[in-house]
Amino acid sequence: MVKEEFTALFKGNKVPSEIKSLLELQVSETVPSYYSNAIYLIDEDPGIIESISEEEEFVNSFIPFAEANSTGSIYAFWVQDKQNKDLSNCPVVVFGDEGGAFVVSKNVKELLQIAAYDVEPVVFMDEFYFPDLVELIDEGEFEASEFNKEYLDWLRTEAKLKPILTVEAVDNILADAQDQYGEALEQFVSKFVK
Repeated sequence: MVKEEFTALFKGNKVPSEIKSLLELQVSETVPSYYSNAIYLIDEDPGIIESISEEEEFVNSFIPFAEANSTGSIYAFWVQDKQNKDLSNCPVVVFGDEGGAFVVSKNVKELLQIAAYDVEPVVFMDEFYFPDLVELIDEGEFEASEFNKEYLDWLRTEAKLKPILTVEAVDNILADAQDQYGEALEQFVSKFVK
């Protein structure tokens, strides 16, 4: 991961301090691999946003910064106010590798708390959710990320955030974010999708 390329993704916007700190964790020698199945910072734009619409207003409204799962879905900040260069309180949207765009959290702190759950989100064209960890374990379909303990330690000590570790708590954050921004996102995307 190249820090300069990562910073370039932000198109002149200030990188939130929590994301800067997470980048330091990700490039450190103590965490040489994945720390959460639900987030991993990227250093190049995968082009998913452009697959929905290449119109400049649409593309410039989103700042991709992390992969959401192993199939290529990504998280992006949704910048509704172009004058606001602070992304800390912008909602986070997930773009599915097979389509679909959904609000995940009201801000980056909530996303980082959700990532503690260590489960890949499922993103389809018309559906987005985090599977139940207990069910995944029961079915033998869960493998914890290798450095999740380090992520949890970082979340508590550096980011000063409480990990979210149950599917119910994750669902509550998703529901709150959807209630606040879901309809607005749907209307915004529909302006550009032909």
